[in-house]
Amino acid sequence: MKPHVYSLILGFVFTLFCISLNAQDYHYIPLVKPGLQLWTCEHGHWGYNYYEFEKFALTDEDTVIENETYKKLYRFTDIEFDSTIAECIGGMRENTQRQVFFRGSLIEGEEINKMLYDFSLSVGDTFYYSDYSFQTFEVTNIDTVNYNGIERREFTIQTFGQIAAIWIEGIGDFEGLLISPRFAVFDNWRNTRCYIHNGDLLYSNFLYGANDCITPLLGINDVSLVNNSITIYPNPTNSDLNIKSETIINSIEIFNSLGHRVYQEYINSKEKLIDISSLSNGVYLIRFNTDNGYIKKKFIKN
Repeated sequence: MKPHVYSLILGFVFTLFCISLNAQDYHYIPLVKPGLQLWTCEHGHWGYNYYEFEKFALTDEDTVIENETYKKLYRFTDIEFDSTIAECIGGMRENTQRQVFFRGSLIEGEEINKMLYDFSLSVGDTFYYSDYSFQTFEVTNIDTVNYNGIERREFTIQTFGQIAAIWIEGIGDFEGLLISPRFAVFDNWRNTRCYIHNGDLLYSNFLYGANDCITPLLGINDVSLVNNSITIYPNPTNSDLNIKSETIINSIEIFNSLGHRVYQEYINSKEKLIDISSLSNGVYLIRFNTDNGYIKKKFIKN
């Protein structure tokens, strides 16, 4: 009798030990965390020539709004983030219940104060969203996914039997950082293209194949690649890049696909030969500072 009792006790202790190990394996990844976080987002409308490309930067800078401390959130469209010229649109904070809030303004004169994410939810939980207080949303599935070697939980949110949102722990929504779950299917499409934390690309949308966080599908002024006053060749190239311009080039900068500047030089000339043999293979953006403004071109290192 005693051996049987001892076996039951040992089995119970072993089960608790295994549960404890599994619990220790999981580490929650907050969305609001130390360091510089960058999101590249885009959205458009099927059948219409409408497209918007923008980036968000969440910094370590604190801002206090009605006695609550937030981290400053910026919106920008340039290649690199520069807080001195980017637009501060408000702040984000995360509480101990794993709920993420945004306070600020996306459109001038429009004040927003809402919860964006609730990563404390479990499968089967329902909730109301401030934008759609009349509609119930439900967590229908939670998967553990691996993005760039880091395991995160991925929440599927549904309403009316359709997917309304996909939340990725520590990153945000599959369709955009500040996107609310939608209650119906529209013709618009939305996408979080890239997520970078402290210089490391931790998420990129698989639809694009290559990790391109700087070139939008359609042009916007800041990253327009159409200008014939400057010629670069050969393209692709594996060593030298020749540059010829109709006007004086004051300086040259080269950015990799993540928006990191990998080369900079002041030249004050119409011609330049650059040795790019040390660069990794991939797509690059080259920016020229001229008396007529900035001109950008794209080249491939192979």
